Amino acid sequence: MPSTPSQRTSIMIQPLLQYPDPKIRLISANVRFFNDELNDWITDMCDTMKENDLHSLSAILIGIQYNVIVLKEGEKWTPYINARIVRHTDLVTKTERSIYYPGISADIDRYEHISVVYEDQKGESHVREFYSDDARIFQECLDYSFGSTFVDRCDREMKERINDYLEYGLVADGGSCPMVFYRDYFKRGAKYLLLGVLITFLAPFFVASDMREMIYKVDMVALGLVPLLTIVYGVYALYEARKYKQCTSCQTGNIIGSVLILAFQLLIVSIGVFFWVAPN
Repeated sequence: MPSTPSQRTSIMIQPLLQYPDPKIRLISANVRFFNDELNDWITDMCDTMKENDLHSLSAILIGIQYNVIVLKEGEKWTPYINARIVRHTDLVTKTERSIYYPGISADIDRYEHISVVYEDQKGESHVREFYSDDARIFQECLDYSFGSTFVDRCDREMKERINDYLEYGLVADGGSCPMVFYRDYFKRGAKYLLLGVLITFLAPFFVASDMREMIYKVDMVALGLVPLLTIVYGVYALYEARKYKQCTSCQTGNIIGSVLILAFQLLIVSIGVFFWVAPN
């Protein structure tokens, strides 16, 4: 069913979502209202498709987080709302490209025949069969609606090659950095050791000289562990920087800065131990 014109007459061309915008990982919600706002969204999608010479578009690619797909079919622009694939056959491998990742292509397995259930702009349900390239295009659009791209269908080796090629690496799930970096455990361990050594600076005021000697030996062991933890932190941090290239906290400069700060703190605390904690 061709798209129904909305009340709005002005052309509204929207910018296309492109790498590294993390909103591509948002999962589109089902449409629960069939009104002028929905018609305006579809009009925006059609205007954007005409401007960019596109034959298909998912709503999320212009920042609308709803499961709406528009296909150019001859001289008509047809909306498919809340679409789902209910049957598929004939898996075939072909080369695909992506609106979101411009300049990248990969061989992707897709079904040559799919059955789709969807709703039109009035909320009425329909079933549609797609074949060959039309089926492939529809599956690409549906991937976007569910928070993924064709890259997610690549094998591990191809994903790694694409990840290395992209400036910030592949966009992670959710488009954001992990809540916890494992490297921080090593840095935290080094800081706790330094803090523990700092506490022993009170020893000359409260303990006898023989006890100070034992504390001094313990400090030496702790200070020896700090550079080891710092090295492990640096190595693992570089690994995470490669894995999460899109995160600003993963940049090499930040990692080097953290290592230098730990080294400076180690130097200051070590000098204090030698001149203050060490027994006379």
